[in-house]
Amino acid sequence: MNQVKDYYKILELPTTASLQDIRRSFRRLAQQYHPDKNNGSHLAAAQFREVQEAYQTLSDPKKREAYHYQRWYVRSTGKSFTRAPLTPAHILQECRHLQQYVASMNTFHLRYDAVSLHIRELLTENAIGMLQEQKDVTVNRAIIQSLLTSIEPLPRKFFMPIADLLFQLAGDDATALATIEQAISSKKQYHIWEKYKWVLMLVITALICWFIYHL
Repeated sequence: MNQVKDYYKILELPTTASLQDIRRSFRRLAQQYHPDKNNGSHLAAAQFREVQEAYQTLSDPKKREAYHYQRWYVRSTGKSFTRAPLTPAHILQECRHLQQYVASMNTFHLRYDAVSLHIRELLTENAIGMLQEQKDVTVNRAIIQSLLTSIEPLPRKFFMPIADLLFQLAGDDATALATIEQAISSKKQYHIWEKYKWVLMLVITALICWFIYHL
């Protein structure tokens, strides 16, 4: 589900950039996005980490060579690179991609841990902070609804940690909080049904046998 990041675009460089070019661009962008110069902005902090990540890869000859191979492989499959910008629109887009992926999978083949991990990678502390900072209620509600749909098939042990993240994102939005609470209530009811349905089936079977025996 994850795409390969385009580290060259992140550092605003061509693929032929020299090590000196990489260092120069890193210093410029690191100063531009440094959290201390952006009043603690979550968006700037996320972009700062992207720049650091790109620099750590491209400034190391072995890592850069491995990255070039990865780029070649991705391109050979017909896929595209992504800068993975941390914006509300991008996070919502990723959530909807995940929702479509989960919907396309047979529940028995769905890796619950992978879905959970992907969501936790999307809703990091900085991502949640940025979403709250942007105050786009419509997008935040759409993200919450999309992720609730994605985690619906997950067992409670995977479901609840994601629900906690969604509570953080919802903040004091009563509508979003009610949506999450409803999803949790439905999950609890389903869990109880799954836990005791076999007991109910045994009781029904026993009653049927009793009636047949006494006919």
